[in-house]
Amino acid sequence: MLIYPHLLLFAYNLQEKSDGKEINQPKSWEALRTRLKVPPEADFDSERNYPFAVDDIHGFYQRISLGETDSLLVSTFIKDEDKPQDVACFHKFRQKLELQANVGRTWLILGYLNSASDADREKAAKEAYKALNGIQQEPKLKQGNYFLGSTIFEALQPQDLTKLENNDFILICICPYKKTMERIATFYYEWLWLFYYRHKILCAYSNSRIVKKLLEAEGLFPSISIIPEIQFYLPELNLANLSLEQIKIDLHKNLLMLSKQTGGLESLALQLQTLKTNVKNYKNRLEKIKEIANNENGLTKLNFLEEFGEAVASKYQGEIEQDYTSLSPSLKIREKYIDTIRGIMEVSQAERDRTLTNTIAIVGIAVASSSITATILSTQLPQPQPKNSLSLTTAFFLSISAAIIPAAIAFILLHQFRRK
Repeated sequence: MLIYPHLLLFAYNLQEKSDGKEINQPKSWEALRTRLKVPPEADFDSERNYPFAVDDIHGFYQRISLGETDSLLVSTFIKDEDKPQDVACFHKFRQKLELQANVGRTWLILGYLNSASDADREKAAKEAYKALNGIQQEPKLKQGNYFLGSTIFEALQPQDLTKLENNDFILICICPYKKTMERIATFYYEWLWLFYYRHKILCAYSNSRIVKKLLEAEGLFPSISIIPEIQFYLPELNLANLSLEQIKIDLHKNLLMLSKQTGGLESLALQLQTLKTNVKNYKNRLEKIKEIANNENGLTKLNFLEEFGEAVASKYQGEIEQDYTSLSPSLKIREKYIDTIRGIMEVSQAERDRTLTNTIAIVGIAVASSSITATILSTQLPQPQPKNSLSLTTAFFLSISAAIIPAAIAFILLHQFRRK
C-alpha cells in the first residue's frame, strides 16, 4: 500500500519529418493524448501542462521539444492524498500511458509511506514494481540512494541496447511525508533534462553498435576471424597479370567498400561526439540538481546517477573510441590499395597507348616504303614488251617486300628502345 501514488512517464522520441519537411506526430503519442482527453493544442504549447481526468485517474500532460527530440512528461495519480492505495493502481496507470519512444522512456513511481523503516520502504518499492510490470518474481533493486530524505531505488533489469524502445529506466521513490512529494515535484523539469541526456547517451552507444554490426556483416570491420584472410589474400593478388577490364572491376568493388568504410567511420565519429556532448550535459545537470537539493532539508545521495555518468558512460565512450581506432588503419590500407590499382591502370593504359603508337609508326613506315618502292619501279621499268616483260605481279611482290623489311627493322628498333 502507498499513499498518494503517482506514476510519471518521461518519454523521448526523435522528431520524424515528412517529405514536406513537416514534423509528424507519432501515432502512439496521438493515441495517448486522445485516451487522456487532452486537447490537440497541448502538442504545440510547451509553456504549460494540461490537466486531465479519465475515470478515477488524474494527472497532467506536457509536451516539450528538446533540440531534435520530442519529449513528453505525463503524470498520473489517485486524487485522494491521505488514504493508502493498493499498488495495483500502477499497472492501471501504465496501461493508460503506454506509448512508443525511439530514444527511450523513464518511469518514476512516487508515493509516501508513514514509516521510517528502510525495510518497509524496500518492500513497498518491490510491490509497486511488480504491480507496474504485472509480474510476480522479486525484482532486484539498487539501494542506498536518497533524495530530499526520500529513498530512491533503481530497478535493475537486463537491457538490449539494439532495441531501445523496449528498454525502460525505472525509478521508485518512497517519500516519508506528503510535503516531501510536493518538494520533489519542483524538480520534475530537472529530471526531464537529466533523463533526456541519459537516454541520448544510450542511444548514441546503441547506434554505434548497429554501425559496427553492419560493418562486420560486410566484412569491413577488422576482427580476429578475418585477419588470416587478409594475410593470405593480399600477397597472392598479382594485379600486373590481370587484364585492364578485371582491374577496373576490382577498382569499382574496392571503391564501393571504401565508401561503406568511410560512411561507417563518419557515423562512429558522429555517435562518439553525440555521446561526449551528452555525457558532459548529464554531469552538469546532475550537479545542478544536487546543488539545489543540498540547500534543502533531507539527505540527498544519488550514487547510482553519478555512477552512470562516471563509469557506465565512460565505458561506452571507450568502446566507441576503440572501434574508431580499429577501423581507421584498415581504411588507410584500402585507400593505398586503391591508389595502387589506379597506378597499375595508368601504367597499363600507357602501355596500350604506346603499343598503339608503335603500331601506327610501323604501319606508316611500311606504307611509305611500299609507296616509294612502287614509285621507283614504275619509273624504272621499261615499256611493257609482248615477250619476256616484268609482270605487275612481280612488281607487287617487290613493293610488299620493300614494305615488310623496313617495318621489321622499325619493329626491332622500337622494341629495343622500349626495353632500354
